[in-house]
Formats: sequence, C-alpha cells, structure tokens
Amino acid sequence: MGAAVLAAASCTYDPYETDIDPTVETMTLKCENPMVEIDENNLNAPALTFTWSGARHLPEEYVLTYKAELDVLGNSFGSKTVITSGVGFDYTYDDATGLYSATFTNEQLNNWYKDRWALPANKNFTLEFRVMAQWNGGSEFEAPEVRKVSAEVKPIQIIIFDCDRMMLGGNAIAETTDINKTLENENVYAWKGALTAGELQIPIEFDGLTYYLRNTDGSTNIADGTAMAVEMTETKSAWNIPAAGDYRIVVNMTEKSATIYSEATDLKPLVVTFHPSGDETNPEVSIEVNDLYAFGDGTDWGVKTLNLVRSLADPQVFIFDGANNALKTLGGGMKFCISKSFTDANGGTWNQNNSFCYTCPLTAEGNKQNVKAELNKVFDLHCGADKETRNSYMGVPSGSNFIVFDLRHNTFLASKR
Repeated sequence: MGAAVLAAASCTYDPYETDIDPTVETMTLKCENPMVEIDENNLNAPALTFTWSGARHLPEEYVLTYKAELDVLGNSFGSKTVITSGVGFDYTYDDATGLYSATFTNEQLNNWYKDRWALPANKNFTLEFRVMAQWNGGSEFEAPEVRKVSAEVKPIQIIIFDCDRMMLGGNAIAETTDINKTLENENVYAWKGALTAGELQIPIEFDGLTYYLRNTDGSTNIADGTAMAVEMTETKSAWNIPAAGDYRIVVNMTEKSATIYSEATDLKPLVVTFHPSGDETNPEVSIEVNDLYAFGDGTDWGVKTLNLVRSLADPQVFIFDGANNALKTLGGGMKFCISKSFTDANGGTWNQNNSFCYTCPLTAEGNKQNVKAELNKVFDLHCGADKETRNSYMGVPSGSNFIVFDLRHNTFLASKR
C-alpha cells in the first residue's frame, strides 16, 4: 500500500512547479484610445497613443531595452509591413508617471494606411501594437516580457469613383457581360444591346472590391436618354428597366454620370442635307454619315477612304485608329468629305469635289484658307458644301495615327499612340 502511494506521487512530481519560482512580469500595456477616426482636417494632431509600464527589475548586470512595433492585425509584424521603434517612430519616458509612451499622428496613420499597408479604401482596420522588453548581459538567460494591444481605426472617407472592370448584371440582361472602355476615351464606358424588363445592375470591380453604380438620389428609375448623376456603393443596387428593347448605356467616369438610352431616345447617326457644290439650283441631297473620305495634297490628290470606327458611346463620333487601319497614319493638307460618290433624286451623279465636307474654319470674311491643326489639341472643324469651304484644307499633323472626329460637336483631335 505504501509503495503504491509513493509510486503515484513520483508520477505527478514536477520540479518546475515545486522548485522554481514563477517569473513575475510587471510590464503592462494600454491603448489610450482604442477607437480612432483619422481626422483629415488635423493631420498633425495626435491620433493614437499607447502607454506601458516598466518590465521587472533585474540586477545591474542586465541591460534592459524596449522594442515597440505597430502593424495591421493579421500581418504578424512582417518585415514589409511592420513599423518599428527607432526607425519608423520614437517612444518617450515620463519620469512623473513612470510610463513609456508612443504616439502616432493622423498623418502618420493615413500615410501608412495608404502606402505601407495598402488597405482597401473606406474600410475600418485593426492595428496591433506590440512591446518587447528584452535583457542583454547577465549570467543567466532572462525571458523577455511581451505585451500586445489593438486599436480600431476608421480611415479618411473618400469618394470612390474608379474602375478596373465594369459589368452589366441583373435579370434585365441574359447574362453578365462587360462594359468596355470606348476607343476614343478611356474614362467613358459604353454598351449597346438587348435588355428585358427587370432590374439592371452595373457592378464595378476596383481595388479588389465590388461596387455598384446607383443614382445619387437613391432612385431606381432611369432618366431615359438623360445623364444621371451616379455614385459607387458596396450595397447591391439596380435600375428598373421598364420595357424590353435595345438600349445604349454610357458611363462617364470623369463626369460621374450614367446615361441609359432606350430605342425612343437613342442617339442617331448624323444625316447631312445639302445642295451639291453648295449650289441651291442643284437638287437637295441627304446622306447619312458612316465614314469620311480624305482629299488633298496629304492624299496626293487622291480620295482615301478612312474606314473609321464608329464610337459605341455616340454614333456621330468616329475614330481613325492607325493600329488597326491599313492607312496607318495621316498627315498633310486635306479635307474630309462625307461621300466620294453620290446620286441626287434626279439621277445626277456627284463626287468628293461636290460633297459636303469638314475642314478648317474660313477667314473672318468667309473666304477659303488653310490652317494647321496641332497634335493633342482640340481643333474646331468647319463644315459645308459651299465653294470656299470645299477649297479650304486643314493641315493634319504628320504621322497622326489616332484621330477622333467628333461630328456632334465639330471637333478634331489628332495624336500619336
């Protein structure tokens, strides 16, 4: 019986519990303001403060140092994200209170939030602050004291209006599809196709998150054919499409607007009505503009069909894209005719010399002249079928390989891409 009791006692014996006194740690760590909102109007003001008391006292042969670190919770104080004392910030000691402290300004937090930590916009995040008390020297190893505390931070709220990818969704469309940037303007997205009655969503992917376009006034109705002020929200939102049909959708990221055109309000191609050669005795002719035809010394006085691409955002905007055009580039003096061969109602035939055309403005007196356009600068076009207009030639910058003809606003913009 006594042997059995002795054996049982030997099995439960723990020298660490019975012979060694536990280490008494004295360091405490506190976040003075665990809920913080970064104040964009007081960037230099203190925003977040951590305080800690001293670690346990050891003989003078030990040298005590503190290392403090700040990082986003979940980053595990990794080398690419951690902010370390002595490098990214300094801490202080107050003799009166016997406390150490580290304070961070609104500007510091905002800068690290955007750059160092690259966190999603407008999302609250949790910071973790760690202090390590370490001893060097001495005859024996002393375990460090480590404390951690966290703080919730609300970043400066910004209006997000940017896009990595734009789509159409909802039950008003057969399947989710992309809305692409227009060829002429990377800040304008456009789509044209069939919709049914129902809800139409416009999801936008940006910076790893999905947002939805919606009217700023909260309405779900479309202003058919009229630009609507819109905003991006993480809450699913949709417009009500009242009836099935073909629709054109144009989203202007610069103007923060969306326009939804039904068939009734859709933008129409340009139709020009004129008298050949500008002579009112000639029968009136109406021509739908689907392309332009260059003629002048820049074409060696031969007619060049430009094979322009019609904008999806506006059928009266055309693009010369040299990267996908056999002509590659344009340059020199020329005018742009809406037809190179046409017939009037009486069977009379005409060519580019008699056609309505676009070119440089006339003189103040209404006479012909030649004016050069500049690269990357909007040039105002003049148009007509009269003799003075037809005998004026605008100078297209040499080597222009990307040109936007905005015939709704009568402008010309040449560039090299």
